[in-house]
Amino acid sequence: MAEPLGPEKGSTLVRSRRGCLTCRRKRKKCDERRPVCSRCDRSLSPCIWPSPNPASGFLLDIHGVSTIVPLTIDGMGTSSTSSLGPGTTPSELSLYLGESPGVSNSNTWGCAALDSSLNTGCTGSLSLGLSSSSLPTVDLSHEPNIDTPPTRYETPNSSDTSNLTTQIWEYAQDFAPRVIWPPEGFENHEDFDPEGAMPVFHQSVTALIRRESPERLFQDVCYFYSTFLSRIFYDYALIPGSLAEWIYQRFNTSNTSKYAMLGTAALFRSDYERSIMTTSWRACAKELYSLAIQQLAGDLENAQLSAQEKLTGLVEVMNYEYYAGRLSDYYSHGVLAVPLVKTIMGADTLDLLNIRGIDMFNVNFWAWCDILDSMATSRPTWFKYESDLSRAMQPGTDESGASEDKGIEWIYGCPNIIAVILAQTSSLRHAKLLEEEKRSQGVELEQLIRSWQLRPLGAKESLLRVTRVGAQEVWRHAGILYVHHAILKSNSNHPGVRDSVKSIIKTASTLKPGGNPDSFLAVPYFIAGFYATNQKERYILRSRLIGCGNGHFLRNLVSNLDELWKETDSTGRLTSWSEKKPPRLAF
Repeated sequence: MAEPLGPEKGSTLVRSRRGCLTCRRKRKKCDERRPVCSRCDRSLSPCIWPSPNPASGFLLDIHGVSTIVPLTIDGMGTSSTSSLGPGTTPSELSLYLGESPGVSNSNTWGCAALDSSLNTGCTGSLSLGLSSSSLPTVDLSHEPNIDTPPTRYETPNSSDTSNLTTQIWEYAQDFAPRVIWPPEGFENHEDFDPEGAMPVFHQSVTALIRRESPERLFQDVCYFYSTFLSRIFYDYALIPGSLAEWIYQRFNTSNTSKYAMLGTAALFRSDYERSIMTTSWRACAKELYSLAIQQLAGDLENAQLSAQEKLTGLVEVMNYEYYAGRLSDYYSHGVLAVPLVKTIMGADTLDLLNIRGIDMFNVNFWAWCDILDSMATSRPTWFKYESDLSRAMQPGTDESGASEDKGIEWIYGCPNIIAVILAQTSSLRHAKLLEEEKRSQGVELEQLIRSWQLRPLGAKESLLRVTRVGAQEVWRHAGILYVHHAILKSNSNHPGVRDSVKSIIKTASTLKPGGNPDSFLAVPYFIAGFYATNQKERYILRSRLIGCGNGHFLRNLVSNLDELWKETDSTGRLTSWSEKKPPRLAF
């Protein structure tokens, strides 16, 4: 129990001896709820916890540091020169590869510096922390065979971690991850690999490396996928055996895809690992993204590359931009993908219920972007999305199945039927029809969503099967809310709207925050939050949204949700999230 402050105690006494560092610094009571205590959640303060490993000898003097750097959405531009090693120039990034104490039990690597020149050979590996406990070690004696920036390994010294306390505190104020990934003791952690698919993936990586002897940089991308697989693919257990080959093909498609994949890997590590090296990782991710952009224009004009190969590079670039919150670049590159998708599909109509296979990942990725971008910006979709929904509603048909690698559900979690209806809702929104006809068709779409029977993706674990049913129910009500928003123009007091908001909140309470499937439900949480009226509902949905992960796009959604609530409360009417131009958010 916290001790009361007394005059004899002075300012050195804290009210929560085992609470988070933020509460202890402010001498506030802390409920010690990890990863974010209630007080920090309410005050939107970064919730920082001391190292769980007392043997590490690391203690943060929270009373001795006062510098606080505010988080900005465009944090990709954060300068990292303060944490660069001695003798490093602005054109050279210093990527420190270590683990902060107690975060994971993976081996600690040295540091690698990335030169920005494209005209020199690669002499090492831009390692993002590949550990012997996460991937098999295979001896590669050959030299890398691509034209990439040189990397060199150095041995960290005491100067690399000078003023450690200040660096840790500034990092925490800047980035404050809500989800630490991989979780501590991740090899045996139920959230890390609930399907038990990682051994299959590791075996396929071992076989591929022995057969192909790829460059060392490829192992960094494999580390990224092995660490974040359940956060990248919704039904990640569907493809572990073929995933390594797929990654290898994408990695070697073009320099654009290569640099973009490496940039995304560095970005994820900077977002999810608790380390003082976050600023350096972010700088490295930004540099790799710049290299990908330099290559992109030439690749798009290269007649020797197929439309599929060009789209691969563009998709990897857009993937980075989405997670980094680079909205303008993300939307502009989405437009460039339109003719490529038309060339691949041979038409401007897509049937999500029959686009299947990991080879069609690029098309499915872009189709989902097209649908979500239309919802976020109130513009028509670039493609028509037509499927036989009446047949899909019938149990036992090929279109009704959810366990196949088709459409977008196995990747992003949204049921394919709901995705098609979302696209058709956007299409109806922009159709040249009388408002009465639009409303009539909108009611039909709502009834179609309500009558759809849940057919969840399969899973080995019963708990995951149950939570995936819950995730489908969340998407059902998100679809209903979007129909009310785009077509029926309903306000927050509409009975159907109130019912869907409450249903999403109730179902979300059964899902563990930040894991699979919860991390794939940011869009439903945002839409439900848009319609939330009382402070309790808003607090719950805001917490669920920001608890989905640490990406800048999530922080941007939360920031916009706060603004929408202020505008709604001040004007007395709902303010659409898509009214401002240029777009202020991306789904």
